[in-house]
Amino acid sequence: MADTIGSANAAWLGLDEQSLDLQNPLIHRTHDEIKRPDLHLLRLMRGPKYLGFAAKVLLNIELLPVQIAVLRELWVRPFPMFVASRGFGKSWLMSVYAMLKCALIPETKVVIVGAAFRQSKIIFEYMETLWRNAPILRSICDSNSGPRRDVDRCTIRINNSWAIAVPLGDGQKIRGLRAHTIIADEFASIPPDIYETVVAGFAAVSASPVQNVKEAAKREKLKKQGLWTQSLEDRYKSKRTNQAIISGTADYDFKHFADYWKRYKSIVESKGEERNLSQIFGEEIPEGFDWRDYSVIRIPYELIPRGFMDDKNVARAKATIHNGIYQMEYGAVFTADSEGFFKRSLIERCVTSDAEPVMLPSGPVWFDAATRGSSSLKYVYGIDPASEQDNFSLVVLELHPDHTRVVYGWSTNRSQFKKRLKDAKKAGLDIEHDFYHYCARKIRNLMKVFPCERIGMDAQGGGVAVEEALHDPDKLHTGEKIIWQIIEDGKKKDTDTEPGLHILEMVQFARSEWTGQANHGLRKDLEDSVLLFPRFDPITIGLAIEDDKRAAAGGDKTRLYDSLEDCVMEIEELKDELSTIVMTKTSISGRDKWDTPEVKMPNGKKGRLRKDRYSAILIANMVARSIMRATPPPQYGLIGGTSKTLSKDNSGNMYNGPDWYVKGVSQNICKGINRRN
Repeated sequence: MADTIGSANAAWLGLDEQSLDLQNPLIHRTHDEIKRPDLHLLRLMRGPKYLGFAAKVLLNIELLPVQIAVLRELWVRPFPMFVASRGFGKSWLMSVYAMLKCALIPETKVVIVGAAFRQSKIIFEYMETLWRNAPILRSICDSNSGPRRDVDRCTIRINNSWAIAVPLGDGQKIRGLRAHTIIADEFASIPPDIYETVVAGFAAVSASPVQNVKEAAKREKLKKQGLWTQSLEDRYKSKRTNQAIISGTADYDFKHFADYWKRYKSIVESKGEERNLSQIFGEEIPEGFDWRDYSVIRIPYELIPRGFMDDKNVARAKATIHNGIYQMEYGAVFTADSEGFFKRSLIERCVTSDAEPVMLPSGPVWFDAATRGSSSLKYVYGIDPASEQDNFSLVVLELHPDHTRVVYGWSTNRSQFKKRLKDAKKAGLDIEHDFYHYCARKIRNLMKVFPCERIGMDAQGGGVAVEEALHDPDKLHTGEKIIWQIIEDGKKKDTDTEPGLHILEMVQFARSEWTGQANHGLRKDLEDSVLLFPRFDPITIGLAIEDDKRAAAGGDKTRLYDSLEDCVMEIEELKDELSTIVMTKTSISGRDKWDTPEVKMPNGKKGRLRKDRYSAILIANMVARSIMRATPPPQYGLIGGTSKTLSKDNSGNMYNGPDWYVKGVSQNICKGINRRN
């Protein structure tokens, strides 16, 4: 019975009964190993087979076999690629790897980069937690060891080794860094040109330059003498070499991460055959190239041990989102495109960049997200007001003669609002204590930096509450005016005569006619590349971070919860929401309907994914179209006149229209009446 229970307790290892009788490396030691158990233990820990043991002893954590397998593969390959299901803990496993590298390999330098500083800091924060919970590791480290946070970098030292997390930015501030190991996390967000020209250069110098020169010369001489054996080759390969790790969730097939994956996959599948390598590199294969240096580690949800993730939430995701998105997020598969009404490839085509600006008849266009606009331009706000459970979402569009730009995005909800109340109190800020008045204050504050031409807002949900807050005279600051609904021809309202700004357009979002026009109009504008998104790259993120720093240094405390970096990421979330929208038909009337896919909630009830940002841009774009593309009034030709204005030349036509008609009426009916002098 005890044996049975013991066997069941070990079932998580995924091994059969025979495999459980594993060799203990601490048994049958040599005399030297017994004499210096510390060195023996260190040598064991450095071996890829015993990384799980090293993690247990040094970091006080227990790893699953699949996690150990990933660490082992990372340990022995100079150029590994790690693609895994969302929820597997890629960033956490990268932090474990970085800590083990620093602890076990003296004088190791690890650089962790992400497009946004927040991404690289995720790995660092995991390393901080590991450090705090690793008493044995801390006991063998000197007084200079431990984590440290600076404004533009986070560093953790372990004796004479260190790991540093930095924002990528444009690459200039980190160009001089050198590292033995590079970890490029969430690789889909890192532009390949900056990665190749800046990041990859971190590891361009040998880990041990002088020693490596000696080893290389020795290797070549022994080869010439025919004395180089496979065992010597294996020992040579096992020595410390520089490495560049690419990690992240799978992306769309038309983006650069997929290009790297295809290249790595082709190299691994070539198995070093010259014909296959020639197809990859062309006629000339790089000198010293070894296909075994490359590896693709792919961990889909199906290969993750049961119980590691919340299976119900994964099942909900599978029932909720498009199959293509599910395969990317959980299947670790690079997908051709999104399957919704707004294709992801279509959205990305409208994203501007320095390298590939959107070309319009007026010239190339590229721009950044912003927290303030220009006094010479006009702006339209689109708002999806929050109900009790939803987000309040706001999108600002900048109007140009031949296109419209998404320049600002912001959202909140009641839980975030409560947290911001606490943060504001700590920072000495005075903000509204009522949620809808807080949202109305946000709109008014934005109007001071984005000259507002029109506000479009859904009349349902919390729309009425926000509208009432906008014309509350008790909440006005100096110089502000009450905001009322727009004045429309043929639609008189009681508020038309009220003094204030008549710029609010309440939209009946639920009307099928309006939503049909709005959605088709939005897709048409994307297809015509006249609705554009700001560039999203490390340069943008870096500039946003620097702008936030300057604003904070100048006393702008509002950036605590409304930063330019947040704005940039908000627009990214907006693009993600757009790509999930699907068009269906109602079962009763057969009318077109736009929505996110159906969700199975934890309580078993059906629901939908959030689409608040999508609703906000849909409203904003519809309002912008009505302003920018309003039908001009018809121009009529002047017919007739007086005796003084009419020409005495009676040969002209008195009527406009088709030739067959004009000629007929001009010749056969009348030429007009002139009084002769």
